[in-house]
Amino acid sequence: MKKPSPFEGLSDRTPKYTVKEVADKLGMTTYTVRYYDNAGLIPGVDRTGGNIRMFSDHNLAWLQLIHCLRMTGLPIDEVRHYIKMCLKGESTIPERAELIFKQEKVLREQLKMLKKQMDILAYKKQHYQELLAGHGADRCNPKVLLEEPSIVPAE
Repeated sequence: MKKPSPFEGLSDRTPKYTVKEVADKLGMTTYTVRYYDNAGLIPGVDRTGGNIRMFSDHNLAWLQLIHCLRMTGLPIDEVRHYIKMCLKGESTIPERAELIFKQEKVLREQLKMLKKQMDILAYKKQHYQELLAGHGADRCNPKVLLEEPSIVPAE
């Protein structure tokens, strides 16, 4: 069974959302939304007569993808290149696929590192819960120097 698209229902190109509404909808800051737009990453953003950005559902789909790629560590220039390839059409599918496969590998490595960090924090949390309950002594922290070492050379 095919997974549902995270972009389902995001094909309407009618401008209807302000920067603030987009930020709230997607869980981003208004600064991030403006930054992506100023960087030329969001195709087809409209503006009102008063120069206010107005976003469509279609723009939201682009923003989700752009933000996802950025959060995996893909540099802005590479995101821009990816978007240009998308707009170019199907001839760029092999190169786009390669980029996505590479970023998936990067993200899997990040997940491994986060899992290791979470394991350490879980251990420390349990340790502190035991200490707070009055069980045991604090023996799992790196030793702290009791006094500063002398940095004055001996005469």
